[in-house]
Amino acid sequence: MYLAVSGTCYWCMEAVFRSLRGVSNVEQGFVASKQGKYVEAAFFAFDEKTVSLEDIARVHLSTHSCTSNHSAREKYPSAMYAIDKQQHAAVANAIAIAASDFDAPVMTSAKPFVAFYPNPSAVQNYFWRQPDKPFCDSKILPKLKTLAITFPRLVKPSAVQYLRETVYGAERA
Repeated sequence: MYLAVSGTCYWCMEAVFRSLRGVSNVEQGFVASKQGKYVEAAFFAFDEKTVSLEDIARVHLSTHSCTSNHSAREKYPSAMYAIDKQQHAAVANAIAIAASDFDAPVMTSAKPFVAFYPNPSAVQNYFWRQPDKPFCDSKILPKLKTLAITFPRLVKPSAVQYLRETVYGAERA
């Protein structure tokens, strides 16, 4: 099953979803919905036998400001983009289930997917190609730490190993 998500910068979402078991073909770029806007997003495939749509929704909500109507919300709408009508109902349900984990109201909505325009290959896999970049360290790594702490069973072994070496190795130094 394919899905697109928006809510924070595409580099952040791409790194988070590349780190999940059962998720593949992750690309970052711009998604279009019926509202006609193009927003930063990650687009990926996932195997529902390995990771559920509810888990995808929980991860997405937990790794960006899903309860905040902040000043950049226009640029970074908190949404999950369903490929078809059948998936739309499942996505809306998954968001509702995941939203119950939060004390504040969740801004995330299910939107119809129209198109996805990937960024050039030179910037794909941004975090995992260059994790020492300042943006990666200050913005993306905290999201990956949240992911590893909150959803350890969902994280790919390669991401777990990297985080152990980076986080715990830095604390020991």
